[in-house]
Amino acid sequence: MAALEFLLSDELLGAIVPVVMYWLYSGIYMVLEPYSQNYRLHSKKDEDQKNLVSKEAVIKRVLFLQFLQILSAILLFMVW
Repeated sequence: MAALEFLLSDELLGAIVPVVMYWLYSGIYMVLEPYSQNYRLHSKKDEDQKNLVSKEAVIKRVLFLQFLQILSAILLFMVW
């Protein structure tokens, strides 16, 4: 019963909602990116040339950091 209460708690929402919002805004940005080519600060060619890290590597790192963020938030809320 205590586990169910934690799953429905404000503490868990406080740990999960920022991550969900990050990916939601990222998805919106990716969907709208082709329609905003005229408003870019740097051309796609310059961006591809200067980005040294692949999108795959960035996604893996962000997921790892968000996992650590959620884990630490949950552990912190369990202690308090």
